[in-house]
Formats: sequence, structure tokens, C-alpha cells
Amino acid sequence: MDAALRQLIRVSRAVGKDTSLVQGGGGNTSVKTRDGRRMYIKASGTALKDMAEGRGWRRLGVKSVLAILDEESLRGLDEGPRESRVMDRLLTSCDDGLADDARPSVESHLHAFLGRCVVHLHPVAVGSYVCAKNGRAALARLFGGRERPPLWVPYADPGYRLAVRIRRLIREYAERHGTGPSVLFLEKHGVIVSADTPERALAEVRRTVAICEGKSRPVRPARALSARREEVAGLKLGIRRAYFEATGKRVAVKHFAGEEVARFLGRRNARRLVSPAALTPDEFAYAGGPPLWVERGAADSILAGLRRRMKRDGRPAMSFLVPRVGLFVAGSENSIELVKEVVTASLAVRVGASAHGGAMALNRRQRDFIANWEMEGFRKQVAGLGGDGELMGQIAVVTGAGSGLGRSIAAGLARAGATLALADIDVSSAEQTAAVIGKETPAACAAAVACDVTSEEQVERAVQGVVDRWGGVDILVNAAGIAPPYSLVNLPLRQWQKALDINLTGYFLMARSAARVMIEQGMGGSIVNISSKSGLEASRENTAYNATKAGEIHMARGWALELGEHGIRANSVAPGNVFEGSQVWNPDYIKACARKYGIKPEEVIPHYVNMTALKRRIGGRDVADAVVFLCSERARTITGQTLVPDSGQVMVR
Repeated sequence: MDAALRQLIRVSRAVGKDTSLVQGGGGNTSVKTRDGRRMYIKASGTALKDMAEGRGWRRLGVKSVLAILDEESLRGLDEGPRESRVMDRLLTSCDDGLADDARPSVESHLHAFLGRCVVHLHPVAVGSYVCAKNGRAALARLFGGRERPPLWVPYADPGYRLAVRIRRLIREYAERHGTGPSVLFLEKHGVIVSADTPERALAEVRRTVAICEGKSRPVRPARALSARREEVAGLKLGIRRAYFEATGKRVAVKHFAGEEVARFLGRRNARRLVSPAALTPDEFAYAGGPPLWVERGAADSILAGLRRRMKRDGRPAMSFLVPRVGLFVAGSENSIELVKEVVTASLAVRVGASAHGGAMALNRRQRDFIANWEMEGFRKQVAGLGGDGELMGQIAVVTGAGSGLGRSIAAGLARAGATLALADIDVSSAEQTAAVIGKETPAACAAAVACDVTSEEQVERAVQGVVDRWGGVDILVNAAGIAPPYSLVNLPLRQWQKALDINLTGYFLMARSAARVMIEQGMGGSIVNISSKSGLEASRENTAYNATKAGEIHMARGWALELGEHGIRANSVAPGNVFEGSQVWNPDYIKACARKYGIKPEEVIPHYVNMTALKRRIGGRDVADAVVFLCSERARTITGQTLVPDSGQVMVR
């Protein structure tokens, strides 16, 4: 590994793990090679703490990057075409031979004319000054005795304009001081430190932050927040519903009530502090600005607040502050923690800025630039905050998810963007499913949930756990089931009862609990029962399976009639024989089928495939695709129906 790359990784990890210095995917670092001809720099959207030898950086030719700022054709272009052209130039300046589509930092041309090691961070202590109305004057007093005082950089749009402005200011600074600055304070942004070695850069970061922290007021212990679980759950459901009504999108919602949130809510002026718009590009891009203030018990005001924010900024808030309850953050599982980092840092900055004339927010034009800047969209996508899929944002519970069809269906829902609770009596199998999903769909969110669907207590606890974790339930897929292979005269009562308990009572208990949540959250929903072709046309020596699978279809029809007024759809999928990974099609069951048809065990699967019109074997993905369709907006008018992915073995009449 090149020494400069090794230094870049070390510096990036050192600062990236400290959320008081940088939040989420923000911040930038670069290190030039000893000869100054090349520069390793963080890739756009990558978190500093995640940089490694094989990812998170690009190498560029310094001369080629510097030439961008002197290109006359760029100066007269509109913002959109210009920024796109600049990124093309940066990509062509890369000489690392990497085949991936990682983009070098949009600040590469800025780093190119600074020192050998450059560190750009967003420390909370610094933010209290650069985001304050009187912050520049306060910093001048703090650092006034230095031979090389920090350079103040008035706000400029990120990217090309910022680089052009900083280069001009550095040239003017050098004329006055005989050399360039080692510290640059960026208005409404953060701090840049430039040094000839990584060690000196890190030392300068520590000194600068320490000076800014030295004038901070002592932190007072916070009074712990307390709220009933039912109140927190109700607020989550209310936020999800309001967000859905305002944007048409579903999100997960999490609650935070830690020390930093409690301390902020304990301030008498807390509501006033969050009234100014976003203070920095990151706060606007990732969090949609500051949290919405929600008076306790006034959940109906959330929708009005979201609509006001969207009218003002063109995007909704992603966080909500409720007095004496805490902070609620909406988004995907991947985005919520990042948004929480950005928001809590902003709360601290707003408190600090209040000592220096109050917060200085981005104006409307500045916010509009960030909103329309393609680069911010790319950063969010790389950081896992974007996403697609027709079930994006939906929270799904799949029973029997540890194996067979349950696993295949869960994987299909994950590919479609759903957040997944993998319910199974065998939690280790459900954890294996989560691992399979993580490998196949790395951006997916799936968590194992221990649940015996025949236990009313466990079902209620499992569904409440999903609400506690993500804020609601949008989809329930009942896939847990058994198929006792007995003829009528040999069917033991205990096996009959077990089939009823799992295949019928389990479906009923899960649907009842999930429907209660869906009704309360007021956003509709989808329930899918995984039945079987045997629920449509009976098969021999399958009394318990025939009865329960037919019952599942009929239960779904009844639920469709009951729940339709709430926008909740209930349907069934009646697959043909799916052999892959199935616990039903175990060796004993196959032997029983062989005896039933008078054939060899190895002839059973070909026999069933030959019974279909298409002569085509059915896979778990075929069933998963049917389930995804029924849960999607494409099936918005379909309820009480049975979809039969069986290659044409049974014709529904």
C-alpha cells in the first residue's frame, strides 16, 4: 500500500469515529504523495470511519485537478451543467485504475491547492461559531494572537464555487502573511485544517476544537425523559401516518431519549432554538432541516407541520421533538442513525450559537441549491439513504421465515425494499435467513424475531416489538405451516390438532395483532396468507393440510370484507409444489408420497412437475414475486382473492 494511502486511512478513521467532529457521511480528508503529483482523497458519500485499503477513496493527478479551476468554459455555465462537467473532469483525473463507480470528493479541486494533508470536519464546537450571527467576530477574538490567524470563508455553494472562492481568499491571505493559512473556518459549514504531515494536521484539529470548546458553558446534568411505552408507540404511529399523508411514502420511526436529547428539551428556549431553518448543507440534505416541534399529545399537528416545512423547503423534516418524551427520527433503518447524528449535533450547535447572536441559517437560495444539487443525491445514495423498490419503506412481518417458502418470500420482500421482521419459532434459522438476505441484498434491513405463532402472548409480544423497533406494520405474510402426511384412518389426533394450531390459529393470531396496528396507524396495509393448491383442490392422504389450507383462504376472504374500510387488503397465495428448502417436502414426506402413487422416492418430484400444464418446476422466487405483487401498489384494488403460482396444475374456478 502506498504510504500516502496508509496515512489517509489512518487519519480518516481517527477523526471519523468521533461524532463530535463529523456526523454520518460528512467530512473529507486527503493526503498527497511525497512528490506532490498525486492525491488520495475520500470518495463521495463514504463515511470517514469506514475507509479501508480497498474502498472509500480515489487517487487523482493533482495537476489535472488544478486545471479545472482555470478552465474558462466552466465559468459561464449554469450550476447544474457546470457541476456535472466538473465531476466528469474529476473522474477523468483519477489514475488509480479502480473499476468501481466511486466518485472522488466534490472538494477535490479545493484540496489540491492546500497542504499535503487536508482534514475537513464539522465539529460541534466549531459549528457554534461558524453557524452563529456573531461567530466570525467571536473567532477573531479567540484566535487573534496567532501569527497565522485562521481564514474566514464566507458561505459559498459547495463544489466549484466554494473552491474558486477559497483559492482567491488564500492568495490574498498569502500576500498579507507570506504563506497560506493552516486553519479555514467555513461559514455555515465547518473547518478545514491543512498541514504538511498527518500528525500535524491531527494536532491542529485538536488545538482548534479545544480553543472553541474552551469558551463553552459547562454542561448541566439533564433530567431524564420519561414517557409511557404506549405514548411512544402512539407517537410513532402518528408520525408514520402524517409522513405518509404528506409525502405518500412510508418510513420507519425510532425514538431517542438519551442525555443529549434530554438536555436540549430541558431548556426553556428549546422550541425557539429549532425554529430557524437548516444551518448547514448536511443538516438540510440528510435531515430536511431541524426537528419539527410537536407538543405532547398533539399528534394531529404533525401533518400540518410537515406540510408547512415542505412548502417552505420543498422537503419534509425527518425528525420530531416532543417535550418530555424525546426525539423521533423517520427514515429507513440505514438512514435513521445517520439522521440522528446530524440532528443531535445541530441541536448542540444551536445552543452554542445562541451565545454568539443566535443561529445563522441557510437562506432560501442556498437551500434550493442543495435541494437541486445532484451531488447531494449521490452522496445520500452511496450512504444508503436513497433506495428504490416498490415496497421501499414498508415494514413487513413474515412468519415461518427461517426456512422454505418463508425464507424465499422474505428475500423477495427485501429485494423490493421492505424492512423485515423474520418471525420463527427457531430463531437461529431466522438469523440465518437474515444473513442470506444481507448477502444477497446488502442494503436490506432484516431482523430475526423469536415467535411461536400458536402462543397468543408471543404473537402480541412479537408484533409490539416490531412497533417498538420500527414504528408500525404495513405487511403481514403468514407462511408458517406444517403438512402431516397421513391418510384419514391413520391420522393421529395430536397431528390434526397441531396442524389446526399452526396453520389456522397461528394465522388468526398474527392477523389479529397486525390488523390492530394497521387500523391504528391509519395507512392501510396488506395481509397475505400462504395457502396451497391443496386449499383449492384436495389431495389424497392430506386431511389436515387440505382443511387448514382451505380455511386460510376463507379466513382471508372474511378479513378482506372486515378490513376493507380501513384500506387493508387480505389475499392468499396458493402455490403449487415448491421443493427447494422446504420443511414440508422432507424425506419422510417424499417417501409417503412415493407410497401414495406407487413410485420411487426419486421419482416424486418429476411426477409432480409433470402434472403441471407448463411442465415447469416452481421455485421459491416464483412465490415471492406473487407475494410482492399482492403487497404492492400494483395490486391496490385486489383483495379477497387467491393467486395461484403453480405452473397451471390447478385452474381456479
